Amino acid sequence: MPSLYFLLPRHSDSGREEATAMSDFTLHSSTSSESSSSAHMEDMSSSSAHSMGAMTFHASINDPLFSTSWTPSTTGQYAGTIIFILALGFTYRFIAAYQSVLEHRWGQAEKARKSLITGSTGSQDSGIDSPKAQQAQARQSEVQAGLWGGKSWRWSVDGPRSGLAVVSAGVGYLLMLVVMTMNVGYFMAVLGGVFLGEMVWGRWTKGAGH
Repeated sequence: MPSLYFLLPRHSDSGREEATAMSDFTLHSSTSSESSSSAHMEDMSSSSAHSMGAMTFHASINDPLFSTSWTPSTTGQYAGTIIFILALGFTYRFIAAYQSVLEHRWGQAEKARKSLITGSTGSQDSGIDSPKAQQAQARQSEVQAGLWGGKSWRWSVDGPRSGLAVVSAGVGYLLMLVVMTMNVGYFMAVLGGVFLGEMVWGRWTKGAGH
């Protein structure tokens, strides 16, 4: 009688091979996950250290200004960038002084217009204590006191005032971005430009004593 041993399926050998393959796959998966997690932790630690290092003052001539295309690579380019920042701070103080001068001129013109209206009203009215004269004097007092109700809206005044406010805000934010680079040379250039601008234009700033 022929043996039927070779016709029977070998369950034991195939099961052993499948178990070995599964164990190898599990080991490989665990090793890959551990390596990826360790690499991710290293990237996080390096990025955290880089961000902390960027928030401290440093002296370098290769810091970009406003964009990566403006990155000094030589000492001459760095010196040119410093001169530009000095001029920017100087311009910021000039804008502030120019605003004060214009505000003074606009205030004087408003007073002159109100005084002209008051004088014409008073000449037409013979009685000093008449209601028209009292109203004119009240309007003049409001203008001299600088009250909001005594100032009329004028395009020739409020238009330039708004434009100068936008320019002043833009230059101020640019100076803020310069300081945020944490470059010592850039920071000192901002302070130097503001210092020079105040020395030249400070006497015209609102509230100056002379």
